[in-house]
Amino acid sequence: MILMRPLVPMLALFVTMSACLDSAMEHRVRANAYLRGGDAQKALAEVDSGLAARPKDVPLLVMRGKALFELGQYAEARAAYRAALALSSSDDRGLADAHLGLAMAALRENDSAEARHEFETLVKLDEKDADARLNLARVCLQLKDYGCAVAAAEVAAHARGTSEDVLFTLGRIYCVAGKLDDAEKTFTHLGEVVPKTSSAPYGLALVAAQKGDTERALSKLGEAIDRKLPNPDKVAEDALFAPLFDNARFKELVAKAAKK
Repeated sequence: MILMRPLVPMLALFVTMSACLDSAMEHRVRANAYLRGGDAQKALAEVDSGLAARPKDVPLLVMRGKALFELGQYAEARAAYRAALALSSSDDRGLADAHLGLAMAALRENDSAEARHEFETLVKLDEKDADARLNLARVCLQLKDYGCAVAAAEVAAHARGTSEDVLFTLGRIYCVAGKLDDAEKTFTHLGEVVPKTSSAPYGLALVAAQKGDTERALSKLGEAIDRKLPNPDKVAEDALFAPLFDNARFKELVAKAAKK
């Protein structure tokens, strides 16, 4: 009996800890189900119930960031992600999710500098993460750091050389950076690997507009519109088409695109 008595409180503590762990996991599972179902408010309530018992639970904090992000509460989402990162170890599975969430929330609040830092961190965590490279390229483009944008997009393209999204982004970055020959080669390659896409002729139209080749620009834009652009309403706002803004045929094509 003397040997067993110290085990009683220890056993009770173990049971209590197990219950907390199970409860936290249950809240995470339910919150994730709500998020997948599009009910971020219920997901947040589940997360907060779990955090009431385990305020330092990293996966719950990450999920709290996700729920708040979906609710449009970006400042609060960033705070949740930062709290998760402060408690994370270097091998924590939620580390990448927290950095990505923080980057995306930062972008929604037009904090490109923090978004860039977080995407750079993601690249350091996984050098093969082409999505992180591509997002880094886009942020660097916003910051007008064309060297960073080109370098990141080129690495992403080497990793996923047949991806329409990657190739179009690389081509556009080349175009903005004034590397028009490289842009043309990239969009031409895009047309070869994804033959029926509207992105390739659209990109070539951008290059032609920047080169001052109005006829080719209008021809390629017309080809892209015939293939159904994913965002036809954005054509008139595309700054790379600025040399064509006063062109009557360009305006006709813009109107045609809007009707597609």
